[in-house]
Amino acid sequence: MIDSTLRAQTRPLFSRTPEPILQPVPGSPWASGAVFNPGAWYDGETVHLLVRGIPIGYQRRHAEEESFTGFDEYVSHIGYASSADGVHFSLRESPFISPDAPFDVFGAEDPRISRIDDTYLITYTALSAPAFGSVDGVRIGLASTIDFETVDKHGVIGPPIRDKDAVIFPRLIDGRIAMLHRIEPNIQLVYFDDLETLCRPGEKFWQAYLKDLERHTVMKPNEVWEEKKIGAGPTPIETPDGWLLIYHGVDKNQVYRAGIALLDLYDPARVLARSRVPVLEPETEFEVLGDVDHVVFPEGAVVIDGTLHLYYGAADRVICHATAKLEDVLSCLLSETTSSS
Repeated sequence: MIDSTLRAQTRPLFSRTPEPILQPVPGSPWASGAVFNPGAWYDGETVHLLVRGIPIGYQRRHAEEESFTGFDEYVSHIGYASSADGVHFSLRESPFISPDAPFDVFGAEDPRISRIDDTYLITYTALSAPAFGSVDGVRIGLASTIDFETVDKHGVIGPPIRDKDAVIFPRLIDGRIAMLHRIEPNIQLVYFDDLETLCRPGEKFWQAYLKDLERHTVMKPNEVWEEKKIGAGPTPIETPDGWLLIYHGVDKNQVYRAGIALLDLYDPARVLARSRVPVLEPETEFEVLGDVDHVVFPEGAVVIDGTLHLYYGAADRVICHATAKLEDVLSCLLSETTSSS
């Protein structure tokens, strides 16, 4: 169990599946060391899961005072798994997205999935420099597929600075593509006229955007449990009350927890409600102890017959699953008085 000094007051909305639903695969060339941080999509019949995997062989790095500072030989791939019931998944042997381009050669991490028309748009963290290194190579990568069999990479999107936790809304808003992303420590919202503009908006677009970054900021850290930084999690879920956003928050002790917010359907820069306390925090052995301790990192969520299925990375090692009634989650949010960040 988590050290009591690291605990936060948590609203008990979600019920956990007792064991991880996906774990490292012995002998896998890309997922033998860790399998975690999944993006999800439900098409009415199948839950599609894109997972982050790392082959065994990476080594923990410590500073002189023995504090954890990262890993060496740490390169991520993105794999594909599917399920008919949202709980039992079959993981494909070969990776779906490999780190084989200059912009992601040191890692393809943390995918999110959205579908606009018949195309699945996949945002992920692309590393052009070694993870945990001194050179910043963290950007947003974009890929697309229509069938989860073949995939096209579109390169780096987003501004030319450290940026991650990007997720695209699953429909056009006011005729435009909308994307949440995170330039620390806040969550921002950016619009693009079309896919071409998303991929190649031009240098002036980002110059103007960064110059006025405060205007594009949707949420900032509010509470002690998220005081260091926050980031968007799964693809926002459209409900009659607004866009349900599940996000992560990080405190000063590097504990990762999950929170929820409700964004306006027509103007998602407007926060209608936001939980003051987290809805999920590290509690089980899988969440407390792993490659990075004390982490629940939600990245995938789907609704099946009124039940919200949440998929999250636990301690950067395995994938866990929790459920809640969607109506209960919305009732919790609508009872909150917090109406802005």
